[in-house]
Amino acid sequence: MSAPRKAAIVGYGFSDVFRGPGLDVEALTAQSCLAAIADAGVRAADIDGIFEYQIGAESPKCLYVQRLLGTGDLASYTDIMGSGASGFAGVVAALSAVESGACEVALVFRSMQQQAGNTGSASGDPVAQAGYSPLHDEIVAPYGMFGIIPATALRMCRRQVEYGTRPQDYGYVAINARRWAALNERAVQRNALTMEGYLSAKLLCDPLRLLDCDYPVSGSCALIITTQQRARDLRHKPVMVAAHAQATGSGDWLHGADFLHGGTIRCAERLWRRSGLEPNDIDFAQVYDGFTYSVLTWIEALGFCGLGEAGDWIEQGRRIGPGGSLPLNTNGGQLAEGRLHGLAAVAESVMQLRGDGGSRQVRDAETAVVTVSWGPQCAGMVLICP
Repeated sequence: MSAPRKAAIVGYGFSDVFRGPGLDVEALTAQSCLAAIADAGVRAADIDGIFEYQIGAESPKCLYVQRLLGTGDLASYTDIMGSGASGFAGVVAALSAVESGACEVALVFRSMQQQAGNTGSASGDPVAQAGYSPLHDEIVAPYGMFGIIPATALRMCRRQVEYGTRPQDYGYVAINARRWAALNERAVQRNALTMEGYLSAKLLCDPLRLLDCDYPVSGSCALIITTQQRARDLRHKPVMVAAHAQATGSGDWLHGADFLHGGTIRCAERLWRRSGLEPNDIDFAQVYDGFTYSVLTWIEALGFCGLGEAGDWIEQGRRIGPGGSLPLNTNGGQLAEGRLHGLAAVAESVMQLRGDGGSRQVRDAETAVVTVSWGPQCAGMVLICP
């Protein structure tokens, strides 16, 4: 019996990232995929697997990208919609395909249009935006529970009651995102943010503020994944995937057994067990920041501190900022770089581990943990590049 194959990430690419009018999503997808192929030093003809995640019509499908790039026959491909850990769902599918031998060189992409990023908006028809089944609607809509904005606000209220979490704890996450974004020329929110500015931001659903939410943009991100054996012959030092994991918890956004953490704790437990590493072994982290709330959730779930302690643990942002003991979301995250649905966090990790971080480079970075989404749609990976 042959030894199991291990995967590595060997290339990444970005399109233009912007607000307002610009290139259409097909052109943006072409930009990011071609950039990833060039970065990896492979040919389009080498790609025999394509994977992507989408919510709806905001992204082209795999077969379109196959024709666009001229890859030829695909041995494995998947368009993932609905359930799944945001843009990371495509990564999980690609890793599984490469590790199982279903394909040799996989392309993963996540393309976004700004309008699609507004799906959680608090404006417009709340019932139309809920996205729940009729059963969900009839139970919760009469009480104002429509969509992810009020659902997150409820969790913030629950944290305040159980753990004493303060608005400032979320504020330091948002402020820190801007500090990192100021060092990232691709980021769309590079201007500094003060605590006064954060606290004076519009309340969408008390206590959730506008600046607690990620920033919708148009753009695309892509990765190239292959076997560790093949990766050694390519252009860059490969970034090895030590482990990846998923979790759903009880599998419900509203009625789950762990309302605050969802499946994040189970996902983290699997990551550490499969990788053989511990939180103290990690040089930097990229954790999902669809909301500032999810950052505190993942910090605790990963075991960097105890449950309810993340607000104090970040030390007013000093611990997670440039020069801190655990640099976190070093590209500015979705709060400031822009909402590319989690895939950019993986690309940023590869960039840092290869030493390509420029002015935001984490010194002597060899290990990283990346987590995407939260609630019942959790996934993550541990990456190493010694």
